[in-house]
This record gives sequence, C-alpha cells and structure tokens, in this order.
Amino acid sequence: MSKKSKQAKMQKDEYQKAVEELGSIRCSLDDAYTRFDSITDPYIMDACIFEISALKSRYDCAVRNIKSLYL
Repeated sequence: MSKKSKQAKMQKDEYQKAVEELGSIRCSLDDAYTRFDSITDPYIMDACIFEISALKSRYDCAVRNIKSLYL
C-alpha cells in the first residue's frame, strides 16, 4: 500500500469517526431538549440548560473538526 493511499485511508477513517461522534452528540442534544420540554422542576430545568449548552459546544467543536479534515 502506498503512502498516499495509507494517508487517504487514515483520513477517511478519521472523517467517519468524526461523523459518528457528531451523530451521537446530536442524539444526546435531542434527548436533552426532550427532557427540558417535559420537566417543571426549576432545578432540573437549570441542569438541562447547562447540559444543552455543553452539548451545543461539543457539537460546534465536532463540526469544526469535520470541516478541518477537508481544508
């Protein structure tokens, strides 16, 4: 296997892993929004808000990571 094909395979594997991570974060974010919509306790609501904020940050980071793989 040539050096270029090894690099291409590694890049493809890294891209696939990043896309899977993005999907996982998206599912977690959807779950957090669902919990937020169904609760009434203000303390749990605060916890959901913090969780959503953290997941949004992770999502943005994962998107930037995917973009950087092909720039």
